[in-house]
Amino acid sequence: MNIKLKDLIDKSDILLEVLDSRFPKACRIKYIERYIKEKKKHLILVLNKSDLVPEDFIEIVMEEFSNEYPTVYVSSKTRKGSRRLRKIIKEMGKDMEKAYIGVFGYPNTGKSSVINLVVGRKRAKTSPIPGFTRGLQIIKLSKKFYLIDSPGIVIPRNKYLLAILGAIRVEKIEFPQKAVLYLYKHIGKKPFEEAYNIKVDNLKDLFIKLKEKYNVKDKDWIKKVARIILYDWQRGKIKGFWL
Repeated sequence: MNIKLKDLIDKSDILLEVLDSRFPKACRIKYIERYIKEKKKHLILVLNKSDLVPEDFIEIVMEEFSNEYPTVYVSSKTRKGSRRLRKIIKEMGKDMEKAYIGVFGYPNTGKSSVINLVVGRKRAKTSPIPGFTRGLQIIKLSKKFYLIDSPGIVIPRNKYLLAILGAIRVEKIEFPQKAVLYLYKHIGKKPFEEAYNIKVDNLKDLFIKLKEKYNVKDKDWIKKVARIILYDWQRGKIKGFWL
Protein backbone atom coordinates (compact mmCIF):
# COMPACT_ATOMS: atom_id res chain seq x y z
CA MET A 1 0.00 0.00 0.00
CA ASN A 2 1.54 3.32 -1.03
CA ILE A 3 2.07 6.12 1.48
CA LYS A 4 -0.52 8.46 -0.01
CA LEU A 5 -3.25 5.80 0.07
CA LYS A 6 -2.32 4.77 3.61
CA ASP A 7 -2.46 8.41 4.69
CA LEU A 8 -5.85 8.81 3.02
CA ILE A 9 -7.23 5.82 4.92
CA ASP A 10 -5.62 6.70 8.25
CA LYS A 11 -7.02 10.24 8.20
CA SER A 12 -10.50 9.23 7.04
CA ASP A 13 -13.36 8.22 9.32
CA ILE A 14 -15.53 6.82 6.53
CA LEU A 15 -14.15 5.07 3.42
CA LEU A 16 -15.96 4.56 0.14
CA GLU A 17 -14.66 1.61 -1.88
CA VAL A 18 -15.75 2.19 -5.49
CA LEU A 19 -16.48 -0.95 -7.51
CA ASP A 20 -17.49 -1.53 -11.13
CA SER A 21 -21.04 -2.96 -11.02
CA ARG A 22 -20.32 -5.27 -13.96
CA PHE A 23 -17.79 -7.32 -11.97
CA PRO A 24 -18.04 -6.11 -8.36
CA LYS A 25 -16.40 -9.05 -6.59
CA ALA A 26 -13.29 -8.83 -8.79
CA CYS A 27 -12.99 -5.14 -7.87
CA ARG A 28 -13.01 -5.61 -4.13
CA ILE A 29 -9.58 -5.07 -2.57
CA LYS A 30 -9.67 -7.39 0.42
CA TYR A 31 -6.30 -6.54 1.93
CA ILE A 32 -7.29 -2.87 2.10
CA GLU A 33 -10.69 -3.81 3.55
CA ARG A 34 -8.85 -5.75 6.26
CA TYR A 35 -6.63 -2.76 6.99
CA ILE A 36 -9.69 -0.51 7.31
CA LYS A 37 -11.31 -3.01 9.69
CA GLU A 38 -8.15 -3.19 11.82
CA LYS A 39 -8.16 0.61 12.06
CA LYS A 40 -11.82 0.51 13.11
CA LYS A 41 -12.91 2.76 10.26
CA HIS A 42 -16.33 2.72 8.59
CA LEU A 43 -16.53 1.24 5.07
CA ILE A 44 -19.22 1.61 2.43
CA LEU A 45 -19.16 -0.45 -0.79
CA VAL A 46 -20.21 1.81 -3.66
CA LEU A 47 -21.12 -0.06 -6.82
CA ASN A 48 -20.80 2.44 -9.66
CA LYS A 49 -22.03 2.17 -13.28
CA SER A 50 -25.25 0.52 -12.14
CA ASP A 51 -26.91 1.57 -15.39
CA LEU A 52 -24.83 -1.13 -17.15
CA VAL A 53 -26.30 -4.10 -15.25
CA PRO A 54 -29.85 -5.50 -14.86
CA GLU A 55 -31.91 -5.03 -11.69
CA ASP A 56 -31.97 -8.74 -10.81
CA PHE A 57 -28.16 -8.81 -10.81
CA ILE A 58 -28.12 -5.75 -8.55
CA GLU A 59 -30.39 -7.55 -6.08
CA ILE A 60 -28.10 -10.61 -5.96
CA VAL A 61 -25.00 -8.50 -5.29
CA MET A 62 -26.77 -6.31 -2.72
CA GLU A 63 -27.92 -9.39 -0.80
CA GLU A 64 -24.41 -10.86 -0.69
CA PHE A 65 -22.36 -7.70 -0.05
CA SER A 66 -24.75 -6.13 2.48
CA ASN A 67 -24.03 -8.99 4.87
CA GLU A 68 -20.51 -7.59 5.25
CA TYR A 69 -20.74 -3.83 4.73
CA PRO A 70 -23.33 -1.17 3.89
CA THR A 71 -23.69 -1.35 0.12
CA VAL A 72 -25.18 1.11 -2.35
CA TYR A 73 -25.55 1.11 -6.12
CA VAL A 74 -24.99 4.40 -7.92
CA SER A 75 -24.78 5.72 -11.45
CA SER A 76 -22.84 8.86 -12.26
CA LYS A 77 -24.88 9.12 -15.48
CA THR A 78 -28.34 9.08 -13.92
CA ARG A 79 -27.32 10.10 -10.35
CA LYS A 80 -29.13 6.98 -9.14
CA GLY A 81 -28.29 6.13 -5.54
CA SER A 82 -26.74 9.50 -4.65
CA ARG A 83 -29.39 10.28 -2.03
CA ARG A 84 -29.06 6.85 -0.41
CA LEU A 85 -25.26 7.14 -0.35
CA ARG A 86 -25.44 10.50 1.42
CA LYS A 87 -27.98 9.07 3.90
CA ILE A 88 -25.66 6.17 4.83
CA ILE A 89 -22.74 8.57 5.28
CA LYS A 90 -24.83 10.79 7.59
CA GLU A 91 -25.93 7.82 9.68
CA MET A 92 -22.33 6.64 10.09
CA GLY A 93 -21.12 10.08 11.15
CA LYS A 94 -23.99 11.10 13.38
CA ASP A 95 -21.98 10.62 16.60
CA MET A 96 -18.76 12.15 15.24
CA GLU A 97 -17.72 15.74 15.91
CA LYS A 98 -16.22 15.85 12.42
CA ALA A 99 -16.24 13.13 9.77
CA TYR A 100 -13.69 12.88 6.97
CA ILE A 101 -14.64 10.80 3.94
CA GLY A 102 -12.03 9.09 1.75
CA VAL A 103 -12.57 7.36 -1.61
CA PHE A 104 -10.50 4.53 -3.06
CA GLY A 105 -10.62 1.74 -5.64
CA TYR A 106 -9.16 0.39 -8.84
CA PRO A 107 -8.57 2.66 -11.86
CA ASN A 108 -11.59 3.53 -14.01
CA THR A 109 -14.20 2.39 -11.50
CA GLY A 110 -15.43 5.98 -11.34
CA LYS A 111 -13.96 7.31 -8.10
CA SER A 112 -14.03 10.95 -9.25
CA SER A 113 -17.64 10.53 -10.40
CA VAL A 114 -18.59 9.19 -6.97
CA ILE A 115 -16.86 12.17 -5.34
CA ASN A 116 -18.96 14.46 -7.54
CA LEU A 117 -22.13 12.57 -6.55
CA VAL A 118 -21.40 13.06 -2.85
CA VAL A 119 -20.35 16.69 -3.25
CA GLY A 120 -23.24 17.67 -5.53
CA ARG A 121 -22.75 21.22 -6.79
CA LYS A 122 -20.49 22.29 -3.94
CA ARG A 123 -16.89 22.23 -5.03
CA ALA A 124 -15.14 24.78 -2.80
CA LYS A 125 -11.92 23.34 -1.45
CA THR A 126 -10.48 24.20 1.95
CA SER A 127 -6.84 24.26 2.89
CA PRO A 128 -4.92 20.98 3.14
CA ILE A 129 -5.60 19.04 6.33
CA PRO A 130 -2.73 19.39 8.80
CA GLY A 131 -0.68 16.21 8.96
CA PHE A 132 -1.78 14.91 5.58
CA THR A 133 0.54 14.00 2.73
CA ARG A 134 1.22 17.17 0.78
CA GLY A 135 -1.34 17.83 -1.92
CA LEU A 136 -4.40 16.23 -0.30
CA GLN A 137 -7.27 18.72 -0.29
CA ILE A 138 -10.68 18.54 1.35
CA ILE A 139 -14.12 19.80 0.39
CA LYS A 140 -16.44 21.02 3.12
CA LEU A 141 -19.83 19.37 2.71
CA SER A 142 -21.28 20.72 5.98
CA LYS A 143 -20.11 21.77 9.43
CA LYS A 144 -19.55 18.11 10.24
CA PHE A 145 -18.70 16.32 6.96
CA TYR A 146 -15.57 16.81 4.85
CA LEU A 147 -14.68 14.90 1.72
CA ILE A 148 -11.04 14.29 0.81
CA ASP A 149 -10.72 15.29 -2.83
CA SER A 150 -8.00 12.82 -3.70
CA PRO A 151 -9.22 9.35 -4.72
CA GLY A 152 -6.90 6.52 -3.67
CA ILE A 153 -5.93 4.59 -6.77
CA VAL A 154 -4.97 0.94 -6.31
CA ILE A 155 -3.35 -0.99 -9.16
CA PRO A 156 -4.73 -4.55 -9.48
CA ARG A 157 -2.29 -7.41 -9.23
CA ASN A 158 -4.20 -9.16 -12.01
CA LYS A 159 -2.94 -7.56 -15.25
CA TYR A 160 -5.89 -8.89 -17.23
CA LEU A 161 -8.33 -7.25 -14.83
CA LEU A 162 -6.36 -4.05 -15.40
CA ALA A 163 -7.10 -4.39 -19.11
CA ILE A 164 -10.79 -5.15 -18.52
CA LEU A 165 -11.07 -2.07 -16.32
CA GLY A 166 -9.72 0.00 -19.18
CA ALA A 167 -6.81 1.16 -17.04
CA ILE A 168 -4.33 0.33 -19.81
CA ARG A 169 -4.57 1.70 -23.32
CA VAL A 170 -5.60 -1.21 -25.53
CA GLU A 171 -2.72 -0.70 -27.96
CA LYS A 172 -0.29 -0.98 -25.04
CA ILE A 173 -1.46 -4.46 -23.99
CA GLU A 174 1.17 -6.99 -25.05
CA PHE A 175 -1.18 -9.98 -25.29
CA PRO A 176 -4.71 -8.57 -25.71
CA GLN A 177 -6.02 -12.02 -26.64
CA LYS A 178 -5.28 -13.21 -23.07
CA ALA A 179 -7.32 -10.34 -21.66
CA VAL A 180 -10.20 -11.33 -23.97
CA LEU A 181 -9.89 -14.95 -22.78
CA TYR A 182 -10.15 -13.70 -19.18
CA LEU A 183 -13.29 -11.73 -20.09
CA TYR A 184 -14.84 -14.60 -22.10
CA LYS A 185 -14.35 -17.07 -19.26
CA HIS A 186 -16.31 -14.82 -16.93
CA ILE A 187 -19.18 -13.50 -19.06
CA GLY A 188 -19.59 -16.36 -21.57
CA LYS A 189 -20.43 -16.09 -25.24
CA LYS A 190 -23.91 -14.51 -25.11
CA PRO A 191 -22.81 -10.86 -24.63
CA PHE A 192 -20.49 -11.19 -27.65
CA GLU A 193 -23.23 -12.73 -29.78
CA GLU A 194 -25.59 -9.87 -28.88
CA ALA A 195 -22.97 -7.17 -29.41
CA TYR A 196 -21.88 -8.41 -32.85
CA ASN A 197 -25.14 -10.06 -33.96
CA ILE A 198 -23.46 -13.41 -34.60
CA LYS A 199 -23.61 -16.98 -33.26
CA VAL A 200 -20.43 -18.53 -31.91
CA ASP A 201 -19.44 -21.98 -30.61
CA ASN A 202 -16.41 -20.94 -28.57
CA LEU A 203 -13.73 -18.27 -28.23
CA LYS A 204 -11.80 -19.46 -31.29
CA ASP A 205 -14.98 -19.28 -33.35
CA LEU A 206 -15.61 -15.74 -32.05
CA PHE A 207 -12.17 -14.61 -33.25
CA ILE A 208 -12.60 -16.19 -36.68
CA LYS A 209 -16.06 -14.69 -37.22
CA LEU A 210 -14.94 -11.22 -36.16
CA LYS A 211 -11.93 -11.50 -38.46
CA GLU A 212 -14.35 -12.11 -41.33
CA LYS A 213 -16.87 -9.51 -40.14
CA TYR A 214 -14.27 -6.73 -40.03
CA ASN A 215 -12.19 -8.04 -42.94
CA VAL A 216 -9.02 -8.18 -40.84
CA LYS A 217 -6.08 -9.16 -43.02
CA ASP A 218 -3.18 -8.37 -40.69
CA LYS A 219 -0.59 -11.11 -40.28
CA ASP A 220 -1.11 -10.90 -36.53
CA TRP A 221 -4.90 -10.83 -36.92
CA ILE A 222 -5.58 -12.41 -33.52
CA LYS A 223 -4.16 -9.38 -31.71
CA LYS A 224 -6.06 -7.02 -34.00
CA VAL A 225 -9.38 -8.76 -33.32
CA ALA A 226 -8.63 -8.92 -29.59
CA ARG A 227 -8.06 -5.17 -29.51
CA ILE A 228 -11.36 -4.57 -31.33
CA ILE A 229 -13.13 -6.62 -28.64
CA LEU A 230 -11.42 -4.78 -25.79
CA TYR A 231 -12.22 -1.37 -27.32
CA ASP A 232 -15.88 -2.41 -27.62
CA TRP A 233 -15.94 -3.67 -24.03
CA GLN A 234 -14.47 -0.45 -22.69
CA ARG A 235 -16.99 1.62 -24.68
CA GLY A 236 -19.88 -0.43 -23.29
CA LYS A 237 -20.88 -2.09 -26.58
CA ILE A 238 -20.39 -5.55 -25.02
CA LYS A 239 -22.82 -5.69 -22.10
CA GLY A 240 -21.53 -8.47 -19.87
CA PHE A 241 -21.29 -8.85 -16.11
CA TRP A 242 -20.30 -11.40 -13.49
CA LEU A 243 -20.23 -11.75 -9.73
